[in-house]
This record gives sequence, structure tokens and C-alpha cells, in this order.
Amino acid sequence: MKKTLFTIGIISLLFSCDKELKDQPESNIINLHHNELDLPDSLSSRRIQFALQLKQDVAKKYWQWFGARQTEGPFIYFNGDRSEVFFPDQRVIDCLDDHHVHSKDYVVANRTDSIPYHFELMISFDKADEHKHFYQHPVQQFISVEETETFIPSVNSTEWWITMVIHEMFHHFQYNTPKFLEYAKNEISLLPFNPNHMMQLCRDDKNFMSLIQKENAILMKALEENDPSKMNDLISQFLDLRKERMKTYQEDYPYLQKVEDYYVIQEGSARYLEFQSMQIMSEYANNKSDHKIANDPMFDDLEGFKNIDLTHPDFNYLTYAGPGQYHYTLGFNMMRLLDKIGVDYKADLLNNPEYGLHKYLRSYLQGQQI
Repeated sequence: MKKTLFTIGIISLLFSCDKELKDQPESNIINLHHNELDLPDSLSSRRIQFALQLKQDVAKKYWQWFGARQTEGPFIYFNGDRSEVFFPDQRVIDCLDDHHVHSKDYVVANRTDSIPYHFELMISFDKADEHKHFYQHPVQQFISVEETETFIPSVNSTEWWITMVIHEMFHHFQYNTPKFLEYAKNEISLLPFNPNHMMQLCRDDKNFMSLIQKENAILMKALEENDPSKMNDLISQFLDLRKERMKTYQEDYPYLQKVEDYYVIQEGSARYLEFQSMQIMSEYANNKSDHKIANDPMFDDLEGFKNIDLTHPDFNYLTYAGPGQYHYTLGFNMMRLLDKIGVDYKADLLNNPEYGLHKYLRSYLQGQQI
């Protein structure tokens, strides 16, 4: 099942933690009091409210600070010829040509563009976009469940759609972290190298892609290894291979390491939260909870989440390091490995985006050698 993220001008990310919420830097704790939302009684609203509840449940177990806000900010739900704008702010409202205000939490407008597919966190740091609603301002944009299935047939239920919403919602959370936003704007967005160039390198250079897949295979093996000594050897092999790959390509691609490190964090963490949302829905399904969406013909009673098994072909997209999304997979697997070895990386990750995920693994190994 291939998931797609589209960002304008730059990026997005993920995060998870076992520390108490009070330990998170104060600047990241916003709106801890969750107010009632003033939304219409509609199918789209019920879907969004289910996603927001799932967000809170995922945060409690896997990334507490992700639950600090009830919502992360505005997002646009494309529904036929309409744009339903949830949790709008003044910047978004000012960019709407024609709209009806239901409440501070919901506005409906004519469709804001004619692009058929939307599933992204939009943000741009390009001066040419300064009059758009996503200029230096993160906005989530999704098409409806029904429309999504026409583009991605495997997304055939509201539940699968919601895992994608959680992925993008975590990207929004990333951009609500000031240091992450500043690094994206002042460092990454200014470089003459981006994920499109990474994908092109994968397509043009089979050796590069082979090295990526070797690194990922070692990470997967380390995740399965229960002998600490053997696992440490595998982590060391991964780090050595990665270092050698960067050395090989440094001259021709001087910004590769900096850009890859950033996007490994951004996309790896969002994929990690996407996966953890599946785990929570598996708990819903197996505990026979009352988590349902009323009168939703696309809701499948959580049938697809009763058994989350990463070895099943349906989940290959999470663990396969393909040319288009290898940075998602490397980040996802590194984060799972860091969890396994008990490294507390989550409190620092978004506040220090220049510090690559692999460095947490290296620091762990150095600690083992003391």
C-alpha cells in the first residue's frame, strides 16, 4: 500500500516519547486544555473527530507531546466541489474567495483548487507563494475517503485513510515545533538539493540503490536479533556502510548527507506514527471497543487492523527501501531499533533536527564500549 506525501518547497516529520509531558521543552506545550469543537453533524466531521481521538491515543502510548494540542491547526478536506476547512485561522480564511462560516472550527467554501489529488502537509518558504495560504504556514489537505480510493485502491476503508491523516498530522506537529520550522526554513529549503534529487540519484545510480537496500537489510536483521552482542555488531555494520556510502558520494553530491539526514527524520518519524496508529486501531479491534464512525459506509469495523504483521505483503511499503521513499523506510526502521535498545531520543529529535538519527545509534554503541 503506497502512501504519498507532497510538500511545497520543503518537508515534514515524526516523534515519540516515554518521558512525562512536563519534561518536554515549554515552547512545545500548547493548548493542553482540550475544548469542545463546534463542528456540524456530518460524515466528514465524524471522520475528523475519530482521527483526533486516535491522535490522542497514539500520543499517550507512543509520543506524548503529540497530544499537547487538540488539533495541530487548519486543514482542508476536499469533498467533491467543496473545500471543508476545519480549524481555520485568519490567514486561511483570507485566502478563500467565497465561504460560509459555521463556527470558529469549521468553514465551508468552493473548492480551493482544481487539483484532483490532495494528501499532504503544505508549506512553502518560496517568496513566490507569499499570497498563498500555506506560505510559511503549515496546512493539511486531504481528499475524502471515497476520492482517495479512486487514486489508491488499497486505501479502501476510512480506517486506512485515517492512518494517512495521522502521518500528515504528525508533519503538522513537526512544523509547530519552532526549532524544526526554523531549520527547515533557514537551512534545508535554501539548499540546491532536495528529495527529488535523492530519487533521481536512486533511479540513475543502481549502485547507490543497492547500498541503500543493504543498509536497510542490516537494520531489519538487527530488529530481529535478540542477542545484544550480535545486534550491536549489526548496528556497527550499518553505521560503517552508511559512512562509506556518504564518503563515496560526497564529492558529486555535497549536500546529500545533510538533506538525507533531515528527511530521514521528517518522513521516518511520520511513518513511525502512522504505523503506531495502526497498532492502536488493532487494540480497538481486538478489545472490541466502541470506536466507530456512525453512518460511514466506508468504515470497515476495524477488520483490517486485527493483526498488524509487518511480514505480511500488505505492509511491505513500510519496510521496503524503494527508490521513491527510501528515507521513509530508513528512518522508520532506525526509530524502531532505537526503541528496541532503549535509547531516549524523542525529547530531542524535533528540537535538534540537524542531529541525524544514525547519530543516536552511534552514541549508543559508544556508550556500550565504555
